Amino acid sequence: MFYTKLTIQALLIALLCACNSTPPVEQTEPTTNEKESAESTKIELAVYTKALIALNNGELEKAQQLFTKMSELQPDIAGSWANLAVISVKQERYDDAQKQVATALQKNPKMVQSLNLAGNLAQRRGEILKAKSYYQEALNYQPKYALAHYNLALLYDIYLQDIANAVTHYQLYLDNIDSKDETTTQWLAGLRATLGNQ
Repeated sequence: MFYTKLTIQALLIALLCACNSTPPVEQTEPTTNEKESAESTKIELAVYTKALIALNNGELEKAQQLFTKMSELQPDIAGSWANLAVISVKQERYDDAQKQVATALQKNPKMVQSLNLAGNLAQRRGEILKAKSYYQEALNYQPKYALAHYNLALLYDIYLQDIANAVTHYQLYLDNIDSKDETTTQWLAGLRATLGNQ
């Protein structure tokens, strides 16, 4: 009787262990489509990396060609369109930049860099409240996005004459950057002094 119970317990344990284990996964060679997809991804990553390097090195024509190629290879990726817009701004082609940033936002409405750039372009056109809206939207998605805080601070400071909000956003900008910005720190101190005298 003792051995029968022991045998039944052993069988139950073996059965429970079998239920908890996963069957072995059959290893197969990647299909042709998987190989092509992986190779395509490597090529696209290489093109995008070269484009970013060219942009950072100020090689705008080369960067533009590479980001244009990326926008053709991956038309639904917002990053290429946003970088094309940055290049257009650097080349003072603001109408092109506006179209490119609109395309980037169509592809990814939550891309804070594109929202910030859209705000900058609206500000250039004198559409101050629209610019403010873009900067605030960027901050809704990424509250610690330093550039949007800085641009919003400038807007409050220079255009809207709202020193209290300017001080808040200059401070948030300084809190969220990795390096020191002595110019903004000194400017902020001056604004705080002005606020204290009011």
